[in-house]
Amino acid sequence: MDFSYQLSLSGSGPTSSENLENRSAKHIIAVTMATSRQGASVVRHLSKSGIYEIRAITRSPFSKRAQILAKLENVHIIKGDLLAPESLEKCFSGVYGIFGNTTPTKGWILGRGSMVRDYEIEQGRNLVDIAKKFADTGTLKHFVFSSVCKPRDPLLNEPAPGHFTSKWCIEEYILNTSLKALSTILRPVSYFENFVSDLPGVQISETSFPGVVNKSKVWQTIAVDDIGQWTDAVFKNPQIFLGEAINIAGEEMTGEEMAALWQKIKGKGSPSVRYAMVPRRLINLIEHDIGLMANWIERAGYGADLKQLKTLADELHITMTPLSDWLTEKAALRTSSKQVSMFNSPRIFGIAP
Repeated sequence: MDFSYQLSLSGSGPTSSENLENRSAKHIIAVTMATSRQGASVVRHLSKSGIYEIRAITRSPFSKRAQILAKLENVHIIKGDLLAPESLEKCFSGVYGIFGNTTPTKGWILGRGSMVRDYEIEQGRNLVDIAKKFADTGTLKHFVFSSVCKPRDPLLNEPAPGHFTSKWCIEEYILNTSLKALSTILRPVSYFENFVSDLPGVQISETSFPGVVNKSKVWQTIAVDDIGQWTDAVFKNPQIFLGEAINIAGEEMTGEEMAALWQKIKGKGSPSVRYAMVPRRLINLIEHDIGLMANWIERAGYGADLKQLKTLADELHITMTPLSDWLTEKAALRTSSKQVSMFNSPRIFGIAP
């Protein structure tokens, strides 16, 4: 069932036994793929809350990203791999909650791209099977899975990209197990962070704002950091979110509106900005699944309800990040070459973990 906002938090809060903030002992929450952009955001916000002990699961516990997370309060780095079920047994032992995310990215190959649907589904199957085992023993109380936003109109049977359908298949697998009642599914849209790539011409610059969708089509987007905020709120409020699924976004704008916003942020006297749509043929050649995603966004489109989300965010004390704030922060980081420098990602506008 898709989440719909029906009740206000005021006057409908959890009992003392349900309210995590009132517990004397800290619950343990495991975060898979903790050094990914999404995983790191979740770890940071759970750590900031001070309520939990966090097991940050990664295949590379001595990596630079892992060591940065290790410096956070109540964070413990643990080695684990979604393709090695035996490692997940150790990672999930005794945990109250799990934040699970998976990835289709398996290295780029000419003619295939970097996204492999079966690769992600295998991770999801292992994740759900082991989580179910601990749910059946009564130790696991809350399983949060990060999927991808469903379309505005589910009856529009538009072909969806493989890295969307793989996550939706994992959702179905969750719903067909005893995990359903203990689960919350978060469905983010495209990331702000994907507006910068290390590919030539696919970068926010002084004169262009790149995108893969037609300039007049509305495109819902979100800051990766907001996924951490929503996850923290979900774990804090199980009475609202258990058994539910929610599409989450932070903005909905056309490409032209994004370019105009960037122009405004740069200020008077700055060079004019145009929205630069990456040619679909080029996208299909480099990463065919992203071409399918662009078609899907234009014809079906993400279905997050921004008005509903803002109301709920206010109740949960979530500060949703506007694209204007995100761009303003990035503008301050402009290099001497007048180019926005953010992340070194080879991905083009996909839903990366």
